[in-house]
Amino acid sequence: MITLITARIRSRQPDIQLLKKLQLGFKRCSTWKTRPGPILFAPCALSSRWYTLIHYLLKPVLKSYKIKGAVLSLGLPYRFYFFSKTFPYFSRDADMRVLWTYDVWQPDYPRVEKLVREGKINLLLLSSHQATEHFYKLKIPGCTVDWVPETINVEEYKYKPWNRRSIHVLSFGRGWQKYHDQIVEGCRENKINYLSQHASEDHDVAVHGLKKNLLFPGWTDFVNALADTQICICFPRSVTHPGLAGNVSTLTIRYLQAMASKCLILGTAPLDIAYLLNYNPVIEVDWSDPVGQIRNILDQPAQWQALVERNYLTVSRMFQYNNAVDQIDRLIKSQLEINEMSLTVNAFKYNSI
Repeated sequence: MITLITARIRSRQPDIQLLKKLQLGFKRCSTWKTRPGPILFAPCALSSRWYTLIHYLLKPVLKSYKIKGAVLSLGLPYRFYFFSKTFPYFSRDADMRVLWTYDVWQPDYPRVEKLVREGKINLLLLSSHQATEHFYKLKIPGCTVDWVPETINVEEYKYKPWNRRSIHVLSFGRGWQKYHDQIVEGCRENKINYLSQHASEDHDVAVHGLKKNLLFPGWTDFVNALADTQICICFPRSVTHPGLAGNVSTLTIRYLQAMASKCLILGTAPLDIAYLLNYNPVIEVDWSDPVGQIRNILDQPAQWQALVERNYLTVSRMFQYNNAVDQIDRLIKSQLEINEMSLTVNAFKYNSI
C-alpha cells in the first residue's frame, strides 16, 4: 500500500502552484491512497514552524500508531516545510517513508542529508542524476537512493504552427545575464521579438521564495506565451548560477515545458541528458556569433522542425506524470518486498537459535 501525503499550502507562488499540479497529476495517474496534510496558513514561515513544533511534541505518542505500507511526500526538501506539510503521517511509524524531490543542489547537500536522517527517510528519490550519485555514496543507514527525473503533464501545454508564433525568442524563469547581454542589442537591431525575464547573477528568480515579478505571473499567460514562442532559451542552473547550484547540471521542467510547447530549445543541455537520451534536444549556443545563429534559425525554420517534433515525442513518451508514477510505484513496491523478505529471514534465524 502506498499513501501519498498531499501538501496544502495557501500560497500563489509559482513553485507551490506547480507542486499542487504535480500532486493532483500523480493522484490521477496512480492507484495510491491520498491523505491531506494540514493547511499551512499565511505566513507559511510561521505556520510551517508551528506544525514542525507539534510534530516533535507529539511524535513520541504518534509513532506508536503505525501506518501499513509506504507514505510518500513530494518536493520542497526544506526542513520546516517537510515536517509541517506531512504532519501527522511522517510523525507516525510506517513500513517505509519515501521522499521524491527536485531542487537538491550541491551547496544544499548537507542540509538535505540532515533532513533525510532526521526524517528517517527509507527511500530517497531525486530528480538529478548527480545528486542521486552523491546521496547513494553516503550510504545513509536504512535509506535507499534512486533517480526519478522531473516530469510534467504534456496535455496542459499548447502549441501553434511555427509561422503563427509572434515571440521569436523567449527567456523565462532562470536567465543567464551573460547570454542576454550578447544578444539583446542584436535582437533589437534585427527586429527580433525577444522577451526575457530580468536576470541577475546574484539572485535566481526560480529559487523557492524568490518567484516574484515574473514575466508571466499567471499560469494561463505562461502557457499561452510558450505556445506563441519559436525559440526558448534554456541553460542549466550550474551555468547561470554556479554559486547556488554547484556542479549539479540537471534536466529541469523548463526544458520539458519548452518541448511540450514545440519550442526550439537554444542554450546548453544539462548533464542528465547523456543518461536519458541518445540525442541532444538542445541547439548549443554558437558563442562566436550568437545573434547570427538566432537569425539563421528564424530564416530557415524548416531545417529544425524534425528536432522540434522529436522533442515533443520524447517528452510525451518519457516525461509524463504517468512515467514518474510508474517508476516510483515500482521502486517502492520492490523495496517493500525486499524489506519483507529481510524480516522473514531474520525471523527464521531467530526461531532457529
